[in-house]
Amino acid sequence: MPLPVIRLSISPTNGTAHHGVLIGTEPLTVCATHSTDLAPIAENTTHSLCQSCTRAWLILTTQPHLGGERDLRPAAGTGKGATAHLPIPGHLLGYCGKSLDPRSTSARRVCANCSALAAALERLHRLAGEVSLSFDGSCPRDEDLLWAPKGHANLVTGHRRHAATGTGLCDTPLAGPNPEATNECAPCRRAWRTERDRRTAALPHMRARARWWDQCRELDTFQGRADGLNSGDAYTLSGCPDQHHVLTVTHPGRGRRLAVLVYAPAADEIVELGLHPDRLLAIERPHAPEAGMPTLP
Repeated sequence: MPLPVIRLSISPTNGTAHHGVLIGTEPLTVCATHSTDLAPIAENTTHSLCQSCTRAWLILTTQPHLGGERDLRPAAGTGKGATAHLPIPGHLLGYCGKSLDPRSTSARRVCANCSALAAALERLHRLAGEVSLSFDGSCPRDEDLLWAPKGHANLVTGHRRHAATGTGLCDTPLAGPNPEATNECAPCRRAWRTERDRRTAALPHMRARARWWDQCRELDTFQGRADGLNSGDAYTLSGCPDQHHVLTVTHPGRGRRLAVLVYAPAADEIVELGLHPDRLLAIERPHAPEAGMPTLP
């Protein structure tokens, strides 16, 4: 039976958390951090997550880009002969965390940090065998969840989360999802109602734009990272068969996901998705406005 990947930490309430498994009673982390004091912790805690474990999670859960993946890539802004990096599937991001160039590399020397994380993952699979991940592979959408405020001062009232800021729609700092909340914060509810009205008004425009898309004759099609998206683009990504038509893109602070408001024709709705800035996308962009092209609302 596959071992479930869980969160481990030395402290039950704070500090650094790691992804890993328990082999019997022995903890084994995906980043090869070792301590006999590591123990399972709850999912929604105030721990900061180990950066190597965060990248390992992407490696384990992201499908390769549909346009094909290169075995090695140079870091962004370097030459083809610079140190080679192992790319995380579906991302222009190295195992070591560096942003990567879309080109291939001619270098023979592989980044030591990339090799170290690859070795740690190989060790995990060798010792733990098959592992199970609590991940459904769908587009990252959490706008329908209610979240708990930091400090757990009030677990009865849940908040709507602003994807770009990480705070509630009422600006309350949040700790994590709180599916057990029985009430919804009133300011969050009012802000969410306004946002839903805005999307309802925009839906006919985006629906018409998606219908017109297949008739467009002048589309630039290329592979690029998510932080290069523009309003009016369409994109697909690995792990999701749907095309996404971009209404707005919000670029948050360093280390946070992009908040992308998209029209999804398959579901016929406008939703907000979170994208890693280095996510590898297949992007379509109108070369120039064409006659009859529906404008963005």
